[in-house]
Amino acid sequence: MNGPRCVLAIGIVVAGWMATGCATVANGPNQDLTVTSQPEALCVKINGDSYGATPVVASLPRGKTYVVEVAKDRYHPYQLTVVPTASGMIWGNLLFGGLIGMAVDSTSGAGYNHSPDRVHAYFAVPIQEDSLRPVCPESILVLEARRKAAEKIVYMKSGLTPYDQPMGH
Repeated sequence: MNGPRCVLAIGIVVAGWMATGCATVANGPNQDLTVTSQPEALCVKINGDSYGATPVVASLPRGKTYVVEVAKDRYHPYQLTVVPTASGMIWGNLLFGGLIGMAVDSTSGAGYNHSPDRVHAYFAVPIQEDSLRPVCPESILVLEARRKAAEKIVYMKSGLTPYDQPMGH
């Protein structure tokens, strides 16, 4: 009598284990998404909802796509899409959990990871009042060089050099 009860108990445990997804047990339905920026203290929105200022650690449900936006007054906004990617735990279901485990992991989202799981906004560049001129000194030098090159082309087409400008007689 002890043998059949032991087999029954083991069968119940194995059936219960197979009824849950491997990733659901190991990972859980949420994953942390870390958002940082340089400079710090920029506003973070995920799918339009405010999450405060950087650095931010947001616990988000797995298996969904998120649009992360980092912004602050006088800074160009930085935007990145975080997508779900299949976790290696899904393959464990093929070996141990069966179709039921795969179904549980797929519906709970636990079979997915955020990709990327860390976002760093490094394109947050300050802008000036006059948004036509960049703040970056290198960009200003490039614009100045282009302006001078354009002037040189005009002089060359006229047959004059910048030093041979006609005097207004």
